[in-house]
Amino acid sequence: MADELEKRWNKSYGSSKMKYENDRKLLHSMQQKQSLKVAEKKAVDAVVPYTEWIFTILTAARIYAALTSHITDCDETYNFWEPTHFLAFRSGFQTWEYNPKFALRSYFYVGVHAALAKIASIFLTHKVFVFYFIRMMLGMFCAVSEDQFYSAIYKKFGSFIANCWLVTTLFAPGMFISSTAYLPSSFAMCAITLAYAAWLDDCNQAAVLWVAAASIIGWPFVAVLGIPIFWDIVVKNGQFKKFAEYFVVALLYTLSPLILVDLMMYRKMVIAPLNIILYNVFNIHGSTLYGTEPFSFYFYNGFLNFNVAFVLALLALPCFLLYKHFSQDLKWTACYLLTPMYIWFGIMFSAPHKEERFLFPVYPLISFAASLVLYIIWKSTSACFGYFYKHMKEASILNISGFFIIYIALSCCRISALETYYRAPMHLYRDVYSIPELTATICVGKEWHRFPSSFFVPHGATIRFVKSEFKGQLPQRYYSGVNGTYGINPNQNDRNKEEPSVFTSIKECDYLIDVDFGVESSLEPRYNTKSGWTSIKSFPFLNAAKSKTIARAFNIPGYSRKHVKYGTYHLLKRTRLIKHQEEERDRAQALKKDHEEKLMKEKFHDSDEL
Repeated sequence: MADELEKRWNKSYGSSKMKYENDRKLLHSMQQKQSLKVAEKKAVDAVVPYTEWIFTILTAARIYAALTSHITDCDETYNFWEPTHFLAFRSGFQTWEYNPKFALRSYFYVGVHAALAKIASIFLTHKVFVFYFIRMMLGMFCAVSEDQFYSAIYKKFGSFIANCWLVTTLFAPGMFISSTAYLPSSFAMCAITLAYAAWLDDCNQAAVLWVAAASIIGWPFVAVLGIPIFWDIVVKNGQFKKFAEYFVVALLYTLSPLILVDLMMYRKMVIAPLNIILYNVFNIHGSTLYGTEPFSFYFYNGFLNFNVAFVLALLALPCFLLYKHFSQDLKWTACYLLTPMYIWFGIMFSAPHKEERFLFPVYPLISFAASLVLYIIWKSTSACFGYFYKHMKEASILNISGFFIIYIALSCCRISALETYYRAPMHLYRDVYSIPELTATICVGKEWHRFPSSFFVPHGATIRFVKSEFKGQLPQRYYSGVNGTYGINPNQNDRNKEEPSVFTSIKECDYLIDVDFGVESSLEPRYNTKSGWTSIKSFPFLNAAKSKTIARAFNIPGYSRKHVKYGTYHLLKRTRLIKHQEEERDRAQALKKDHEEKLMKEKFHDSDEL
């Protein structure tokens, strides 16, 4: 009996001891792995180059864009710059989306920028300077997001992909446009970039917060770009409870202030992101009222904004999957970064209403996709031909360098085309700000969509619309009283129907801004050739209809100059006002001369008395 009890005790004790030893070994192994992981992270952090010079380069590029790029979308002017001008200076145009009857737009996003404008106006004397100050702030915010994303890519994927991404995004014409555009899609681009930078750095809460900011403060449809982050946290790692906590906190931080600001501005409960989804998705007409484009639109647009890099980006996922089959040096994390780009392409390419700004949110991811393909080409070339050619690694680097030479050359030609061909409106409106009449009426006809904003209109002067061939709805002026944001304008509609009350008679205009392409109609005459008008300032402006496609898309030295045609962008002034000013100037000079002669006579008279 004793022997049997001893055997049982030894068996039980031995089993516990073995289990203890196994647990101890497992714990030790986990500690070693954790220590190795920390050591690897520290090692990677140590080799990441000091990011100040990266940030400086990115900031310089974005400030350059802020000072030289033009406004490419009239939505930017009327839906964002104009409400900002109204909140800061109590005058501006209101679109139907800000009408409390529809309330598709939140005042939170523009309110932040209006506060910046108000503060800047204390130190800056001209509103034009305030405009460019806000633009530079937008550019710096973009540079911050890019800098964070670069560091995250460097730590996760190494220097080759990170540096390729840096060069691609730095020279991309698409980033030149989007980095300083005052649009929710641009804010969403920066926020999504910060979200994936945080996710790559294992900061899941910050990643969820930035996706929420991009969706609620920026553009609600970009929430789908957070699907890979959701999949990683909830499905792969099973942290649903943590994700729920992150999500609730993100909603509190983003949705609460937005609702409070809109409650104050609209004087009613408004959830603007929900309203814009309901209008665009569940409305019978929705966004198709504002034009549709063919399926090929984004291919053409993508090539203009990323040229050869866009072609590589489209091939990124199949290239990655094929490469992963033969090599394991790329982590599946790369696939998570490629997925949102393809999700977004699937949604945007299939939608009938297409605009350039709709692709802004995935621009940094396009650069990453192209960089990943370059890495795969580099590694594959070296591996496949290294046996036959021991210097194949150097040769593949030369091939990558050749790619970037072509990419940078095409990008610079595109940016030069944007600066050269389309700069006339921004340059001309700077002169508008210096017109002498304090109560002048400045009119625009067919060029209403190139009006950069009321920041270029001097205090006291007003912008008016004259009738043109455009048949859609134009924005109307905000009510000037205290109820400017919550007063309901009965003349606005959500069907893009023309509202005749917005037009003024050409006879009431003191100045007129127009472009002359050598053609005219009854509603759009060549005003600069008509009696009663005198051009006081003009700039060349691209005549796209008479220019060759390649020449106008890329400003190629020695080629484009011969194959592009220009119209003339005019600031016209009433001839009678010029004559009146000349008469006033002559009268003033005569009075000055009489006064000088009188002083001289008095001087001689005093001399004679002495």
